[in-house]
Amino acid sequence: MSISLGTGARDQSAAVADIARPVDPEVGRRRCRPVLWWAAFGSFWLAFMAFVLVRWITGPYFQRVPVGPSDPPMYMKVFLMTLQVTMIPAMAALLWQFVIRPWRRERTVTVDGALTLAFCTLFFQDPLSNYFGPWITYNSWSFNRGSWVTSVPGWLSFGAPGATVVEPPMTIIGLYVVIMTIAVRIGVATLRRVSGRWPRLGQVGRALICWAVMFAFDVVFEGVIFMPLGVWTYAGGHFNIFADRYHAFPLHEAFLVGILLTAYTFLRFNLDDRGRTLVERGSERVKASPAGHGVIRALSIIGAVNMIFLAVYTLPHLFVGAHSRTWNEDIQRRSYFLDGICGAGTGRACPGPAVPLVRNDNSGGDGGSAYVGSDGRLHIPAGTVLPSQVPLQVAPTPAPGRR
Repeated sequence: MSISLGTGARDQSAAVADIARPVDPEVGRRRCRPVLWWAAFGSFWLAFMAFVLVRWITGPYFQRVPVGPSDPPMYMKVFLMTLQVTMIPAMAALLWQFVIRPWRRERTVTVDGALTLAFCTLFFQDPLSNYFGPWITYNSWSFNRGSWVTSVPGWLSFGAPGATVVEPPMTIIGLYVVIMTIAVRIGVATLRRVSGRWPRLGQVGRALICWAVMFAFDVVFEGVIFMPLGVWTYAGGHFNIFADRYHAFPLHEAFLVGILLTAYTFLRFNLDDRGRTLVERGSERVKASPAGHGVIRALSIIGAVNMIFLAVYTLPHLFVGAHSRTWNEDIQRRSYFLDGICGAGTGRACPGPAVPLVRNDNSGGDGGSAYVGSDGRLHIPAGTVLPSQVPLQVAPTPAPGRR
């Protein structure tokens, strides 16, 4: 005797079978591919960089900011020239070692190669914390064409053609690649040693030790070497060592840079069994050629590296730019550190608690908001018209005996 199942029974049996069937964990994760989100942000950031840089190069601000009447001492000139001669070749050597050679040999982008490419983009964010007001300046004796800051949409800090925050391209682009590479290698070596010596130490403990090493690294790199040699100043920084000197070094700089370098170190150190970082997870499930996979992974790391820099360094330091301390006299007497934005001969008072922030005319015209001059008086640019005072509306006086 044969028994035939009805439609309802068959559906119920199929449902039970589906529940009993083992579920492939990969199926549940197919829709979650963080690598694509990070790659999308990396693509957006590169497009934004290109927009701003093209706007700068084709606009009125692409011209040299002069040194001014002060002449840097010879030791500064020698060091600045050395940096300009060596940083681009050093960056090229790192690109060859970590990007080009692995690609030629295996047609792949390694983690170190992607990080090197990402570090090549960090120069763009270097001056962005001056958005509301200048607190970082570079020595204008170096080769420069001003900087791209006034081409950033909505830029408020003062700048004019030939008088704006300087970014020395022959120094700063390569310097970021070299220093970040060195710092991350020191950080990874530190974590390996800590993990070997204290295997039960948690991630928080390892991060704190790594941060302490990176804090010390930045104090030596910036505060002891580069700033005394006159490469840049943190004129508006707070909690300074060497407070009255041109190389005053704010401790909040080392604090945040320590966090930044620790984040990059953990990104490089914590790899999965395929040798990929956290932000590259899911790339193996993306349908693409080997070259396409390499591009996606590189874009994801570019996005992550720039997002970390933006969140950890640039955004917190916007507060410093908006609340600059009074620039010390040793900086104000050296025109090559003022970049034509304030001080004697510019007609503008240098930032400080008593000096209001300005709104700049980023078209390159003679406009913008009123400002406090170096004489302590209010000055109105020729192309600026202040709003007229509007009288208050006054209610008519009611007649006697009426309310």
